Amino acid sequence: MSQSHTDVSLNSATAQKENHEEQPHETTRQRRARRERERESRESEKPRKTPVCTPVLDLPLLDRIYHLNLDYLDLLVSESTAPAGATQLQHLQTKHRAALCALPRQALKAVAEVPYTLYSLGFEEEGFWDSVCTAATAINPSSVTQRYSPGEDTSAQCAFCEVALLYAWHVVATNMMAARVTHAMPAMTASRLAKTPLWEIKRIAASHEILMMPRWPTNPAFWPDLIRFAASNDTRRLTTTRLLGTQLIAAELEVACPLSRREPRSGPYVPSPRLRARKLQMERHLAPNKSSVTHERGPA
Repeated sequence: MSQSHTDVSLNSATAQKENHEEQPHETTRQRRARRERERESRESEKPRKTPVCTPVLDLPLLDRIYHLNLDYLDLLVSESTAPAGATQLQHLQTKHRAALCALPRQALKAVAEVPYTLYSLGFEEEGFWDSVCTAATAINPSSVTQRYSPGEDTSAQCAFCEVALLYAWHVVATNMMAARVTHAMPAMTASRLAKTPLWEIKRIAASHEILMMPRWPTNPAFWPDLIRFAASNDTRRLTTTRLLGTQLIAAELEVACPLSRREPRSGPYVPSPRLRARKLQMERHLAPNKSSVTHERGPA
């Protein structure tokens, strides 16, 4: 420390001491006020710490989302050769199913690295989720044995849906904002799920055939681009496709917002991805019947 700094410190200490001695007759209230001003002066001279903001999506949460996504992709791939048929893979177009199943392991991992779930559990539609919960919990078991008895469905799809629902419950119970980003969960749905007893999750998961499906299966860009750019290891375009998913979640939350319902945007009504997927699935089942009827009738 230099001589000048030492002199300044000594002078400051001497001035403070003299200040104390110059006021021998100050009252208790004045003494307290003077000490408070001195304390505030010392605090103002201290360097201020920059506040640290915790990210909404921390690394442990993203890591768990990644592993659930990878398991779901493995589930989709396994359905291509399953004797019982595809319950999840059927929502994707045929050419996209083949491309997904042909991806190497490293490419599947690249597909799974998105900051949201690649599967939908119906949270984005409050009415749909409410109806599924109501139907699944219509009968309230009277005994603990009935509540925790194993269900009849022992499929991998049902087991995965149960784990995915339990994790969604955990996320919304600990970080509601993260649940909005990762699961497109509106406030009313999040509040209901957080209050749901855990034993009811198993009963809700039994409705996996209508509850769980790939995210945005009818979107013309999401799954095709995700599969194509992961296969070609095009990280730049793959990042753009991941951002598309974030934008689609934002659009779903906007539709679910009470203000948007009271003051909807002008323009044509766009049905939800779930409704579009169900309609497309029904059209595929009806297509063979229509063609056979046309063949029997012959040309007009």
